[in-house]
Amino acid sequence: MEFETGRSPAIQITPRQRWSIALSYLVIIIGLLLGMNQRDSFLNQTSAYNNVEAGITASYPARWLLDESDSNIFRVRDMSHRGFNTVIEVSSLPVSSDSAERNLLDRLSIQRAQVLIDYTILGYGTYSLPDETQAVTMSYSFVSRDASPFLEGLSSIVNGLDILTVRRGQALVISFRADSNIFQRELQTLTTFVDNLQF
Repeated sequence: MEFETGRSPAIQITPRQRWSIALSYLVIIIGLLLGMNQRDSFLNQTSAYNNVEAGITASYPARWLLDESDSNIFRVRDMSHRGFNTVIEVSSLPVSSDSAERNLLDRLSIQRAQVLIDYTILGYGTYSLPDETQAVTMSYSFVSRDASPFLEGLSSIVNGLDILTVRRGQALVISFRADSNIFQRELQTLTTFVDNLQF
């Protein structure tokens, strides 16, 4: 009586099969690279904003929502995030001859402290604009609560950064706010925005 040892005969791969496998891997790698390139180009698409009255031209992420209201020149928001939506807001403040930039930021802080929960100033600094002028910055934080009754109790800590510059007797304030968990990552969006802003 003979028993089978369970060994299968060695599989022979022909040169043609080897080339087919190598070509398949190459096609997969090229497809992945093309997909990543398309994704990056989609995420980096921008839309143009032009306000002749305010003398402002800007480029903002195309997938962000544009909002123009009386309280600011314009605001764009990233609606794809859950919780607090990352915001870039451009507004102007009237400036008198004796108004210092720090006084303007203090006035903003007083207004915000009345409406924002746990509003705290984190510090002041400077920011180099594309034309090599220095703008004054103020960083701050506050707590944002979701307004939806279905999500009651959900809150997030928001970090903000104001960039203030005075031009032609008018103060321009660029305000950037994002959830504290993604604030550092999202700062690149602000840098790109400011680099392309013309006023």
